[in-house]
Amino acid sequence: MASLVAASLRRVGPWLRWIVPAVPITAAFVLALTRIDDPDAFTHLALGRDLVQHRAFPAHEPFTFVSPEHPYYNPEWLFDVLVFAGWLAGGAAGVIVLKAAIVALAVWILWLDSRAPEEPGAVQPAGLLIRAALLTAIVVMIRHRFVERPDIVLMVFLAFTIYALNAYVSAGRRWIFALPLVQILWTNMHPSVVVGVLPFAAVLGGGVALRAGVPLVARWWRPADVVAPSWRKLATITAVLAGVLIASALNPHGLDPLTLPFRLADRPWYRQEILELQPPQPQVWPGPFVMTALLLLSLLATASRLPVIAALVALPFVRLGLSAVRFVYLLEIVTAPIVARQLVVLAGHARTRIERAVVGGVAGAAAVAALAAVVLALAGVAPLADDRKAAGVGIDERWVPDRALRYLDTRGIEGRVFNAFHFGGYVAWRDFPRRVPIIDGRGQAAPSLLEEIHFARVYPQHLARLHARYGFEAAVMDYPTYSGDAVEDVLGPDADAALASPEWALVYWDDVALVYLRRRGPHVAVVERDEYRHVKPANGAAGIARVLADPGRAAGVRAELERNVAETGSSLAWLLTGHATDDPQRAIAAFLRVRNPARRFEAYQAAALAAWRTKDFARATEFYERALDMQPAASVLFNAGLLRAEARDDRGAVRYLVRAQRADPGLAPVYPALIAAYRRLGDEAAARDLGPAFLAAATRTRVREHVGEAQRLLAAGRVPEADAQVTEALKLDAASAPALSMLGYVRMVEGRLDEAVRAEESALSADPAHARAHWALAQIARARRDEPQARRHLEAFARLAPRSYDAWRVREELAAARAP
Repeated sequence: MASLVAASLRRVGPWLRWIVPAVPITAAFVLALTRIDDPDAFTHLALGRDLVQHRAFPAHEPFTFVSPEHPYYNPEWLFDVLVFAGWLAGGAAGVIVLKAAIVALAVWILWLDSRAPEEPGAVQPAGLLIRAALLTAIVVMIRHRFVERPDIVLMVFLAFTIYALNAYVSAGRRWIFALPLVQILWTNMHPSVVVGVLPFAAVLGGGVALRAGVPLVARWWRPADVVAPSWRKLATITAVLAGVLIASALNPHGLDPLTLPFRLADRPWYRQEILELQPPQPQVWPGPFVMTALLLLSLLATASRLPVIAALVALPFVRLGLSAVRFVYLLEIVTAPIVARQLVVLAGHARTRIERAVVGGVAGAAAVAALAAVVLALAGVAPLADDRKAAGVGIDERWVPDRALRYLDTRGIEGRVFNAFHFGGYVAWRDFPRRVPIIDGRGQAAPSLLEEIHFARVYPQHLARLHARYGFEAAVMDYPTYSGDAVEDVLGPDADAALASPEWALVYWDDVALVYLRRRGPHVAVVERDEYRHVKPANGAAGIARVLADPGRAAGVRAELERNVAETGSSLAWLLTGHATDDPQRAIAAFLRVRNPARRFEAYQAAALAAWRTKDFARATEFYERALDMQPAASVLFNAGLLRAEARDDRGAVRYLVRAQRADPGLAPVYPALIAAYRRLGDEAAARDLGPAFLAAATRTRVREHVGEAQRLLAAGRVPEADAQVTEALKLDAASAPALSMLGYVRMVEGRLDEAVRAEESALSADPAHARAHWALAQIARARRDEPQARRHLEAFARLAPRSYDAWRVREELAAARAP
């Protein structure tokens, strides 16, 4: 089929150059036509509205009540005005079409940059197909970043900067002289202008290396078709760079946007709250790793052309893209034109008719596959489905607390709101000034205050302090994926994971948000009428099970779940209803009412267990398969294996259990089940081969259990029993860092400080990243009045465990000590 596609495209003639580029550009536009789901989009809309309405920059931060005297700081003001202009033109639809047009413009520039002017094969059928296939695939990879945020104009500015430099170096085109003007727009739309300097550095550094190095290399080896900029071109590029740097300062904040990204990256609060600042994992984000591999292979394959500049342009973005999920799209858009150009060069090496046919067939197949990926992505077919995106125009209410705010509307509750940080922009957009958030997605507040807000949901004393200072009476919270230390470790298993303070009452919840009111505040009557006294939805199924263990509360739990289903129809309410239902068939019916993708994974597992209870093995297996289609988790595979074993299907059991063991070799319970299944099948050799892995996994599990029990006993003051547990753990693994560190804690409590130090130092020798060893050594140093040593270990602890509550307190303490 691919060869037929290539042959038919050859017959299109001149139209080919118009038809093929339309594929990635149209794909980008269509894939960007999705409802507004990014919470920061509403911050930009609110800021843009404020600027347009007042036609001036406000003197102070306009929206959050914790920083009324904080100077207004908005390096993205021009983008805010642009996106609000889209709203004025057509509401949400106007914003979404504007987003799609900007994304399509970025892909068009990438298309232009994917052609090397000196390479005629780029406009031949195979070359066009190669470029279209790669850029269409990239469009699918980066569609998660098609959001109503300045990231989309960053795509345009960065792509144009690299294209203008390449076009000038290779063909003398003068787009480069537009870059200072582009930089003025860039520096007022996104605080990433420093990124625009990197391609200049790559071209200048690579150009100088080529001009100086090629004559030397040519003495021993003659490179082929090397494109090296002349000294005159390098001088021109240097002059343009000077203009770009001057243009970077033409914004309300001067040179500050050049350093802002580095300051933000160094703030622990951003690393805590913004999960996309974590490194991408290959199993979740394969795109950047695939593109990095293609880049490396293509550069090696064209090494005779000395692609030094291309390599230097790509290198910093490869580093960025592999360091954090947020920057994955930068890696992909920078490397895509480079890889496309290199592949076109390689395709040009085909000389015979057969070779050209093979190249054309492969290029055609790649183009067809890329187009199919677009169709599958649009249709929401796994694995290309993006559950966060919803095609169409409008606001995607699955990701904004609109219904929670409507509840506050019905109860007449206005004023200041304590909120999850990513809800703040929507509160400001929808309700300001009648409701004012404590924080929005920009985090414009003192770092210490940001961290206190972050930890206040778990530590009631901080929420009480914030309330005393700022006087809010309502809280709109999210379902936490991370809240510092686990709530149950701080306040016990019955504390509410969404807002732990018992001074606040849960009065409303749906799939997106939870609303709390202060019990002793002005809304006592609303609390009395609307409080959920038994159900804490953020605690999930485990919380429901704990409450249902009390027969006197079971009826109350079910009544509150029925109420929530009637009021909100939330997927979480149906999920918890299924868990609270004794009848398996009714439970399955409730689980199948779950529509929210974020809850469906758990719902399928729960439905499988309910069907298993009725011995309906076929249906239970079907539910497990649905869950595995969403996420091939080791625990799900393990349970599916046990199910098939009970159904006397040992071959099926082995298939699931082997996958579980590969997904998590440390999952100790999988080994006895797998060994038993192998033996029932008569495969003793396979059973014996699992012995060493089983022993290692079982040992690690038992060590963890002994250390956990020692920690519990030590907290209860039962020191000798804790010591005995640690001793058992070290018998199993004398080099276990957690066990050695726990031994140090036991010795510290006993007052045997020298032994405690030796134990903690042994723990760090076994695992230099074991943060709690540094914590213990800091306490011992303080007991010995060695403050410099204590400070050194506290700094190491905060660096290794930056998200913890103790790390925040350490940072506060160290900052206070350094203050004059």
